[in-house]
Amino acid sequence: MKHKKITIIIIMLTILVLPVFSNFRAHAATEDDYLKIGLKYGSASIKSCTLKSENGFILGTVEDRNFDEGKPLPAYDEIVVANESGNVVIRDPDGTLLSSDLGASGCIMPDDYAEQGIIYYDGTPYRGGIMLLAKSDGTMTVINYITLEHYIYGVLNSELGYSNPEEALKAQAVAARSFAELNIGKHTSDGFDLCTGTHCQVYKGYSGEYEATNDATNDTKGELIYYDGEPVTAFYFKNSGGHTQNSEDVWSGTLGYLRSVKDEYSPSYPWSTSLSFDSIQTKLEAAGFSPGEIESVSINQRNDTGAVSELKIIGSGATIYLKKEKIRSVLGATIVKSNIFELGGSDSGSSDGNWRISNGSSMINADSDLYVINGDGDIDKLDEDSSYGTNG
Repeated sequence: MKHKKITIIIIMLTILVLPVFSNFRAHAATEDDYLKIGLKYGSASIKSCTLKSENGFILGTVEDRNFDEGKPLPAYDEIVVANESGNVVIRDPDGTLLSSDLGASGCIMPDDYAEQGIIYYDGTPYRGGIMLLAKSDGTMTVINYITLEHYIYGVLNSELGYSNPEEALKAQAVAARSFAELNIGKHTSDGFDLCTGTHCQVYKGYSGEYEATNDATNDTKGELIYYDGEPVTAFYFKNSGGHTQNSEDVWSGTLGYLRSVKDEYSPSYPWSTSLSFDSIQTKLEAAGFSPGEIESVSINQRNDTGAVSELKIIGSGATIYLKKEKIRSVLGATIVKSNIFELGGSDSGSSDGNWRISNGSSMINADSDLYVINGDGDIDKLDEDSSYGTNG
């Protein structure tokens, strides 16, 4: 197998964002409902854990984003929970049985949860309560059952640091709340609503709270972003790359509130990465493609903002076209950080026969007349049929 690689030269990072339009407005939600946030699941699931609360516990059930109180355990400040023969069993530290099965809808709250009491899961503090779902392999999925507002407490600093201006924190709180509401059930197959990572929103629980971010959350309590009377999925970004993207240029559906706009305030964020042809083949095969040995990679199409909308990969077995967000999802979203990029390397190029020249801030196509100037000031026009480009 050939050991070749391509270098992706990134101009600037761009992520689908929520453009700011005059017909956007924030509205107050009417209920402070609960969310299920997955703490440990999949390969990270646990067999047992210790829960602590300074004021005891109360067992209850969850339904329709509410909590119904059940059996109180006021005498215990520490309990041990484990998967025993498929049941979520609760014991005291000495092994005395307190509950033979918490059940799939069961939840353990600190007794003072209504007064914003804290529960400790294996030493880490959380607001709300803890749910544990038994799995057939003897492990348990761990879920933090928490109100929407308290969830935003634990998100806000992670997504926009507490030292930012007050109004920026308020705007981020509204965006994070809107994103959460519109993505409830994103992890239904895992038994909860949202995860704690960048796949959803970064959530660090009580440990991630700060006075400034909590104040911003309280000052915007219940507020969501609406477009034409309907709440929106408020995508936001670290860096737009100078331009946001239309929704249909990333996914398939056209959304009126996700229109491409120029972002004059986006800071420059250049980066680059290299992918060998072997690794590209492996990634394609993992995604269900059968390209054979990779022979070339080229940019086939760009959208109006300059972002790559189609990547053409020629293999000995098939030619693969990766389109829009599929480019990043297949090759790796943490590797290919943006669809605004150039390709470099001896076996990459543009399938339309053109190449691009960049001075670091602007770009031109080489299908125009190009000239070179030597050290004596002599100017000559390039012969396009015998011109080649390299990224050095």
